[in-house]
Amino acid sequence: MTITKEQWTAVEKELYHHWIDVKFEYKGFELAIQRQRESESKTVLSVYINGTIKPVWGWFDNALNSNNERPEIIKEVWKLTTKAVYKAKNIKEIEKVFGKRRGKKQFPNLHDRHEYWMPYFAKASVLCRQFKKLEGITLIKADCLETVTE
Repeated sequence: MTITKEQWTAVEKELYHHWIDVKFEYKGFELAIQRQRESESKTVLSVYINGTIKPVWGWFDNALNSNNERPEIIKEVWKLTTKAVYKAKNIKEIEKVFGKRRGKKQFPNLHDRHEYWMPYFAKASVLCRQFKKLEGITLIKADCLETVTE
């Protein structure tokens, strides 16, 4: 059963609250969304896969991921994050000392970025936007589900 536009709107409104318990089913995995504290004054929406979050799953070049315990849906349900290998300040210093051409020769990954997937979303709208694109996702549990279906 696909999720209707009205249900997505209701789920997004529900995800703005502090105490939430929303569950989806996708490709045989249960996705549980919960709000957690990231710091003293900031909260994030955490995506649990079958009741577990292992941040190491998001690092695909890590040797710990070679034992195939990582779910294959990570790239679809977690948020892609990128980080520069070198800070902008360091790039400027390297280019000033070596020049642009020689700097690229000495540091081949000077302008490269690391990519990794994080199980945390800062906003409900971002999470819903990503989940709406998933084919075959179903809503299992949500407080808004009872109000929409009644």
